[in-house]
Order: sequence, then structure tokens, then C-alpha cells
Amino acid sequence: MPDRRPPDAIEPPDPFEGLVLDEDFVRAATVNEPSARARMLAERWRREPPVDPGGRRWPVDGPARARRNRSTGRSGRFLRLRRPRRRDGDPLGTRFRTLSRGERWTAVLGTLIVLLVVGGLLFGPNRAHTPQVTAAGARPGSPRPAADRALPDGGTFAGSKCGQHGYHRFPAAADAVPTGESTGPWLRFASYGYRQAGADQPGEFVFDLQLGSGSDTALALPAPLGSAGVAVEIEGPNGVVAAAYGLTGAVEDAAHTPDGRGWLVTGAGASVHVVLPAAALCPGVDAQALAAGLTPVTDDHRTITGPAPYTLTVSVADPEIAELRRIAGAELHSEVLAATNQLPASAAKPV
Repeated sequence: MPDRRPPDAIEPPDPFEGLVLDEDFVRAATVNEPSARARMLAERWRREPPVDPGGRRWPVDGPARARRNRSTGRSGRFLRLRRPRRRDGDPLGTRFRTLSRGERWTAVLGTLIVLLVVGGLLFGPNRAHTPQVTAAGARPGSPRPAADRALPDGGTFAGSKCGQHGYHRFPAAADAVPTGESTGPWLRFASYGYRQAGADQPGEFVFDLQLGSGSDTALALPAPLGSAGVAVEIEGPNGVVAAAYGLTGAVEDAAHTPDGRGWLVTGAGASVHVVLPAAALCPGVDAQALAAGLTPVTDDHRTITGPAPYTLTVSVADPEIAELRRIAGAELHSEVLAATNQLPASAAKPV
């Protein structure tokens, strides 16, 4: 007769019905309890993963997981650090220690020499403030006319005079250079040259001059040195290659005038420093080649055998110069003082 009870009222069968827990049941079990040694190793590996002789540290669940990771291409948490292999049974450090004392000193000295040479090339002395003279032989080039313009640090570039012959901002400058012993105020070169702070920096010509009154009476000159400032002209076979006027002369070893705007130059002399920037060179003129052309021609013994290919003239003008010449009874009566590199070597020392 069919069972008409509701489904939820039907009792499920008992899974342990007919189960006999005898010796045969125990022997047929597929899972055994781990041994005491296995439990001991598991506890030790949980605190400190094992290390194999190759230097590899196993993961916390033992060597089996590392083997699984290698088979599946995955890396474990720890990397195997390989020891450096010896060649011929002798590592590099042992080979070095077998060198004699003399051989070791030779190696150390050789290393020091290489470091000194490389250091000298990379960290050579800074020559930014040292005038540089280019070797003779290079040609400055042909000047091209340009427009007059103001210079960055004061003064004016006389570009319209480029290529002309005999140009001087103060016309009397050509006759104001003394040819020998003279009385009255004087101006002469102490040194001159060209310098450049760096390959990407504009260069400049530097002129160091000596200025004196030539008598016991002081020469009073206003700033920037004379009533019209300092004028510089450089002329060669192709005419004027550099020209500027209104430059400032920095005076040292001289007292200031009562108004504090000028200098009192005595017979003992004073030092004057003048800078001509590269912007005062005519277009087409190379500065370093021009610097070489300012030095007199010499032989292998540095004996002067001829004048400098390019004539440099630095001049100042002021009425006080003419007055002091008149008082001293000088042959020259102009108000212009001038110095040139074409004087004998004793009066001009290129550096």
C-alpha cells in the first residue's frame, strides 16, 4: 500500500544502520593519524622553515610545496642563493692574496696614477680669471661694418668704424703716445690679454695699465676716468676690428677727489683696469685669434723680432691732463693720454 504521508514527515534512513565497529573496520580505514616524529617535525617547521644543503629555505609547509612550485613554474617565497663557483679550486680573493708585497704595491701605485690623471683632466684649475693668449698663426678674419650700439656693462661699440683705417675716438691719441723719456702725466700697459669663463660664455679683453702724474702735482681725473671715459681701438691690416668708447676704468692705489667722484693720481702712479667685452668686436672677427695678433713677433728664444700684427690703443682725455703738461713743461700739449702695445717690450708685457 503506498505511503500517503507528507514528504517532510518521511524519516531519512539511518547511515549507521547495520555498522559494525570491529577490527576489520579499523584496518580498512584509509586515513591514519600522523606518527609522533611527524608531529614533532611539523611543529619545528612551523617555527623555523627547514634549509637544504644548497642554501635554499623551504616554505613553511615543507619541501613538497617547493616541488609543486617548481613544477607549476611559480617561485616560492624564498630565493635560492647560489654560492660562487671556484675555478681550478682557487677563488679570486685567494689569487690576489697570493701576490707578493711588491706586486701589490705596484698595483696600488698604478691605480693611484690613473686616478690622478683622470682627476686632472676632469677637475683642472679654473682659468676663468687668467688672461689667455692664443698661439700665433690664426687669422682674426675680415671685419664687417655694423651699427653703433650700447654695451651691456656701459660704453658704446663703434660698429660704424669697422674696417676703417686710422680711426681714434680721441683724434690726438695717435700723437699722444710718448716715444721715449717725457715729462708730465703718462699712461702705459702693465699687461693685457683675453679670457673666457667657459665655452658657452662670452669672452673679454682685459687691460691692466699704469697711470701717473709725472710730477709732484696730483692729476685729478673724474669718473669714469676722464671726462669722456676710456676709449679702445684695435686695428690691423684690414682696418679697425674692435672699437669702443665711454668705458669705465677701475682705479686702484689712488685717493679720491674731494667730491668722491674721481681720483687723485700722484707721481707714484696708480693701477687702472679696463675691460673690453667681446661684443665690441666687429662682425667676422675671431676673439682668440685677435688676442694672438696683439703680441709682438718673437723667435724661438722669445726675442722680439717685429711689431705686433694688430695695434692696440687705449686712451683717456681730460682738460686736467693738458694743464698738468703745461705746468710740467712737456712737449705734448694735448689733453689725451694714450698707451699702445707697439711700445718696446719693457713698456708692454703681453701675458
